[in-house]
Amino acid sequence: MSVAQGRSDVILVIAHPDDEILASGTLCLLAEKGLSITIVSVTDGEGGCRDILHPQSGAPLGTIRRHELTLSVWTLGATEVIALGYPDIPEPIGPDPEEWDETAVVSALDRIFRQHDPDLILTHGPQGGYGHPAHKVVHRHVMKAAAQCDFRGTIFAFCGMIARSRYANWLDEPSDVIIDASGFLLRRAVSLAYHQSQLGFFLQPYFPRTLRDWRSTLLGYAFWFTAFGRKRIPIGTTTRFFERYPAEGLVLQKPAHERGSTCFLERFSDDPRVKIVRQGPLAPPARATSGTPALEQD
Repeated sequence: MSVAQGRSDVILVIAHPDDEILASGTLCLLAEKGLSITIVSVTDGEGGCRDILHPQSGAPLGTIRRHELTLSVWTLGATEVIALGYPDIPEPIGPDPEEWDETAVVSALDRIFRQHDPDLILTHGPQGGYGHPAHKVVHRHVMKAAAQCDFRGTIFAFCGMIARSRYANWLDEPSDVIIDASGFLLRRAVSLAYHQSQLGFFLQPYFPRTLRDWRSTLLGYAFWFTAFGRKRIPIGTTTRFFERYPAEGLVLQKPAHERGSTCFLERFSDDPRVKIVRQGPLAPPARATSGTPALEQD
């Protein structure tokens, strides 16, 4: 692992290459504001889908996914990628899952946080978003490393719930901040397209399991020429994936030490794409912002 010297405004810590997709709109917004962004991937994702690889190929999946991550995050505006190279934690896991050496991972993250001195850390939530064990472990290690180095900035988890979103059953806790990422649709779609080895996870069409789902799907195809209809057609392209999910939720994990600030209040209070929903139990009461109401998704 090589850690570049110099400061980053934002550090995103993820378990696997392609996890940055779940915060891609937030990264675009932060980069648009001129903030420098470092991506830290704890694993190379060698435990992911191998369908794209030829049976006789000698190319390690982890190497391929590391390259995909590099291309993806440059599209989103990141300025640096750090790969820690720890082995992937499989899903589903057995009764005695193998985890990483906690001391080693926490020390590596501690060192990165000290050297880069960010104002904001983004990472997985305590439930891992949709429950992946590696995501949960990353969250735990990030919080321990931040405490160990007396990190004085703000920590948010991505994959926060958004009211009335079909995606909410995947996600962690109710969001404290909601980002309207619809303006970054093409950039987010391109970043996801770079993850060719794992596209099936994001784009595989769902099979309707209930009468309501069947009706919604058939209605979508009947009215495909309208936005109303297209939202009900099973996902098949990277653009349609993000059209289905135009907003991203962030959950406050730790406010900044000074005045209990949360970064978004100070930097984005006048940005209509950012809605401060609530501040969480550790932060001061939310101030009124000019943000738009939370985006409702069917």
